[in-house]
Amino acid sequence: PGEYTADRCPGGAMQDPRLRLLSVVILSLAAFSSMAGAVVALTWWLIFTPRTKALPRPGVLLSLIAMIAATALLSAWSGGPGLSYLIRMTVVLLLAAWAYSETKEGEALAVAAWALGDRVGFEIGLIAEMGLSGLAVIGEEIDQMRVAMALKGIRPGVRSIVPLAVTLIVTQIRRSDDIARLLVVRGYTLGGRVCPRFRTDRKDVFALFLAVSCSILSILPLRDVFILLG
Repeated sequence: PGEYTADRCPGGAMQDPRLRLLSVVILSLAAFSSMAGAVVALTWWLIFTPRTKALPRPGVLLSLIAMIAATALLSAWSGGPGLSYLIRMTVVLLLAAWAYSETKEGEALAVAAWALGDRVGFEIGLIAEMGLSGLAVIGEEIDQMRVAMALKGIRPGVRSIVPLAVTLIVTQIRRSDDIARLLVVRGYTLGGRVCPRFRTDRKDVFALFLAVSCSILSILPLRDVFILLG
């Protein structure tokens, strides 16, 4: 059986991946459900996440926000809550970007196996690990393509981006097929076993407590919040 230990990461917001994932899920649900939840989640994000690691690269961040803004514009044009959708989804994006940047190799598999067992949990964790590693590989390949295009004097545009996107998709499909064949050759069938050991800091518990408490308060009507505080 494999063994996983969650080592401490200097400068990281939360050391325990279980509490980190739970906090992100709770705050994301709160941000998606209401503007009050989005304000609470954004405040928590500003307090507990290091900005140097929480934000993706400017080009990626602006592209994702542009996609959200386009959807929000369509929603507003059809009479929906466009501005509210833009703010709420941007906060969810910030939380997801931070969770991705803080996740280290082996954490997804360890958390899934701890929560759901050595069969279902191991399968889900293995899929998550393969997905995360695939995203990392895609990022490296995009950087290499940018360098190659710059050396050749090719300006980014629709004519150049579409073939590159197709190449990335085909490459990922082939890589997934190779990994599947490798697992079959090594005799992998279903499930596996890992022995995760997590280290929980007091700051982790405090951050989770605030995430849960503030998310609950953001759901309640304002009058009920003052009653609880009083």
